[in-house]
Amino acid sequence: MIHGPCGFHNPASPCMKENICSKKYPSNFISETQTGDDGYPTYRRRSPDNGGNTAIIRVKGTEMSVDNRWVVPYNPVLSRIFNAHINVEFCQSVKAIKYICKYIHKGSDQATFSLQSNNNEVETYLNGRYISSSEAIWRIFQFPIHERFPAVVHLAVHLENGQRVYFDNNANLQDRVNNPSSTTLTAFFDLCKRDDFAKTLLYHEVPQYYVWERNSFSRRKRGQDVEGYPGVKKDTTLGRVYNIHPTQTECFYLRMLLQHVRGPMSFEHLRTVNGVICQTYQGACKELGLLEGDEHWQNTMSDAVMSEPATKLRELFTIILIFCQPSDPLALWNKFRNALCEDILNRMRNENQDMTLAYNDDIYNDGLIMIEDKIHEICDKSLTDFGLPVSKRINSLNHLDPLEVALRKPYDLNELNDYITQNEPKLVNDQVTAYYCVMQSVRLSEGKVFFLDAPGGTGKTFITNLILAKVRSQGMLALAVASSGIAATLLAGGRTAHSTFKLPLTVSLQKDSVCSIRKNGPLGKVLQDISLMIWDECTMIHRAHVEALDRTLRDIRSCDKIMGGITVMFAGDFRQTLPVIVRGTRADIVKSCLKSSPLWKFVNILKLTTNMRAHLGGGNIIFPSKLLLIGDGKVPHFENRIEIDRDLGERVSNIEDLISKVYPDISEIENKDHQWMCQRAILAARNSSVDEINDLILSKLPGDIVTYTSIDNVMDQEDAVHYPQEFLNSLNPSGLPPYSLKLKIGAPIILLRNLKPPNLCNGTRLQIKFLRNNVIVAIVLTGPAVGQTVLIPRIPMIPNDLPFNFKRIQFPIIDAEQEYVSMSLKVTQGL
Repeated sequence: MIHGPCGFHNPASPCMKENICSKKYPSNFISETQTGDDGYPTYRRRSPDNGGNTAIIRVKGTEMSVDNRWVVPYNPVLSRIFNAHINVEFCQSVKAIKYICKYIHKGSDQATFSLQSNNNEVETYLNGRYISSSEAIWRIFQFPIHERFPAVVHLAVHLENGQRVYFDNNANLQDRVNNPSSTTLTAFFDLCKRDDFAKTLLYHEVPQYYVWERNSFSRRKRGQDVEGYPGVKKDTTLGRVYNIHPTQTECFYLRMLLQHVRGPMSFEHLRTVNGVICQTYQGACKELGLLEGDEHWQNTMSDAVMSEPATKLRELFTIILIFCQPSDPLALWNKFRNALCEDILNRMRNENQDMTLAYNDDIYNDGLIMIEDKIHEICDKSLTDFGLPVSKRINSLNHLDPLEVALRKPYDLNELNDYITQNEPKLVNDQVTAYYCVMQSVRLSEGKVFFLDAPGGTGKTFITNLILAKVRSQGMLALAVASSGIAATLLAGGRTAHSTFKLPLTVSLQKDSVCSIRKNGPLGKVLQDISLMIWDECTMIHRAHVEALDRTLRDIRSCDKIMGGITVMFAGDFRQTLPVIVRGTRADIVKSCLKSSPLWKFVNILKLTTNMRAHLGGGNIIFPSKLLLIGDGKVPHFENRIEIDRDLGERVSNIEDLISKVYPDISEIENKDHQWMCQRAILAARNSSVDEINDLILSKLPGDIVTYTSIDNVMDQEDAVHYPQEFLNSLNPSGLPPYSLKLKIGAPIILLRNLKPPNLCNGTRLQIKFLRNNVIVAIVLTGPAVGQTVLIPRIPMIPNDLPFNFKRIQFPIIDAEQEYVSMSLKVTQGL
């Protein structure tokens, strides 16, 4: 069962196509069997240095040595029984299921035969189909062979006087042109003129309540009654508007307006926005904010200028530059540069004692320097990358990169020492052991790697921040990162691991990935001087990311020791969420875990077992003990279900009681402090339950609901016909806000993107302060920026888990309860 060999050993082998083996031999060495992307496995092939075998074979009279890379997957038993070459691979994929089962959909058996005349001049081929007795009976009795539910009504879309006109030879052509038959669109306009209920509907909603017959719409006589509208009934019929290609510009935008304007009475009515008749349908879409363009970012800045100071405006301007990709950033700067530099002007007026001082190039230059510093903190770019003027710095040669400044941030030694003095005596026995093990490695530059095994409630965050404070108080650099944004906000100076280390977005265990960090760049210089690195929630990261960082640090620090000789403390709990592998099996998940990495054998395990909540509060430890038993898989279960003891919590009978228990006096939320909001959350197993709870809580908050709709577009213009806008609006991919975002002032929200680490990370909780048309003003509830006011604009977001690419422009936020379900629910999935 040796393939070939082929390649340069035997270029004439039948498998060679364009000088490459069509069977993809020789395969790569791999230490463990893995599931491939196409469902076929990548079998273990050990190298001779790792225990693999070799053999001597003869190829065209020449002996050569082959190893495991040339072995064809086989089953020794089958090969021996049949005395033949038999290839065997275990394939597990939905593609295989389709391949096996699709033949049942081909219909009855079919035979092809021919009839030939006696003269043999004409051949006629007929297709005959065999029908079994059971199918014959079904057809004889005329039983239905298919159903279609629900009914679908196709709705026409056309420009004014642009509908098709049908006529025959006997018709009066002029009369048909002047008085064409009504289409579903023109009939919809007429319906809205005479029916008040129709004015509340969108075009595609009409078939649910009205029947299309005799070129007009009439109310349905069967179906469910609509509350508040006597005589109106609702059915299950769906309306589908014909798709329009974007090259048919005006008709395409007319269709877009029909998806958003309720009860239009004419084509002119569709083009009317705030009492002004637009010349084109595209112009009406722009006025309604349905199209992407620089006008949107200008409106965002205009909304913020009304009430926010220049410091907040510069942060907002930076976010727009980095995340929103405006087509003309220079025009945006020129329009709002006075507002962006207002505090600089006031400062110079006070310094020079000259209140007549006006804006000048020096003031604008200072503003550009501040904006460039903020850009450097978030990403490794400069003003020229966005087409803005180059800032002029006085000490440009000695200027440190803002990212390097942020990472080398000097801490107040007095505050650090006070913090250490107050909290060191609070350490319990297992915390003391972990604390001094890590500090000894840092002090002696031993470069050890630790894993802090800390279940929930054992004081992991407390000891982590204490170690960071101790190292920083001694003048050494310590870097704190976490796998999720919400965990990063709990660490002093914490950042997300992906944004800090520039981790590759896609990783594979078969490739040696590295991080995109320049050795002489700002981050590379910091990593050369660092003494301690702490990585929290490392259990949910793919092991290939850790291995990529290991290779990068060895190169940057020119040191072949693990992690480049830096003392590293990983922290987490393997009982909680493990790496997410798309369509992966349990074995794939375990294989991608940090414990399966070759680096794990160098890791020293530190354990925290004392539940600090019970230890400090003097309460019972039944709940934390039960939680650990569940995580360890030691609780009896039946059909993968366990029973929760009644004494572990308080039970409620319905959702209303649950909300009143968790959020008492929710109507007085404006009078509650930040801590009150941070201590409450409701978890649910399904998103449908989450949406129901969110709607109930939102209805209890005072004030009016403000609805923000997103702008959804496909990335490839040719896909616009296959994926219409109403379909894009219905999508709710993971990690993206919904198309229709309903909010109220005072409502808690959670950020979905890293806008400005570490203050605004993915998972940061906020509370809405003001709701403007294009910007949300919120107060930070968690993390290092607690109490600060931030501005959140709409930004473009592109999901990567769909078979096509589309972009959603929406505020990167979601209701707090819903995000807690997807981000922080602990999964008892042990190794």
